Amino acid sequence: MLSISEFKQYRIFWVWQQVTPDVRQALISFWQDNAAIKDAFEAWRRTFEVACVALNPSGQIIGVSSVYSALGAGAPYWFYRTFIRKDCRDVGLAQRLFTGTRQQLALAYTDEPQAPVGMMVVLENPKLERPSGTRINQRGGLSFLGCNEHGQSVWHLLFQSSARQEAP
Repeated sequence: MLSISEFKQYRIFWVWQQVTPDVRQALISFWQDNAAIKDAFEAWRRTFEVACVALNPSGQIIGVSSVYSALGAGAPYWFYRTFIRKDCRDVGLAQRLFTGTRQQLALAYTDEPQAPVGMMVVLENPKLERPSGTRINQRGGLSFLGCNEHGQSVWHLLFQSSARQEAP
């Protein structure tokens, strides 16, 4: 695991494609203990999408970012998700997880023309629809694309290496 950032007392690690069986089990327990992903198979499957983990000083997982690649707005993107344990949702931690994930993904596949051109975020949490959430997204470099069929806001950003490509 590569330590990429610190936020208050938490350390953030890049674990993309490096999740060991022990870390996989810790992730499954984290999601199930916090009622984030109740289905055991779905939790196991999602461990293969984990990009960053945030750990408390005791080494327990308190936050996770994950990505999967798919087509969106006519181009391949990394679709981003995050979950932070309720008692650890300090203002700024989610943004730090997002920034760490974005920076690492932007570097990981820069020489591969078929790679995702950026990141897509579908807001599943209605609280993020507030003006303060919009400002945070914009400060993070995201642009609003519209709403999906479920009425959720969809945001995206292009990686610098994708700037030559036309935005969708």
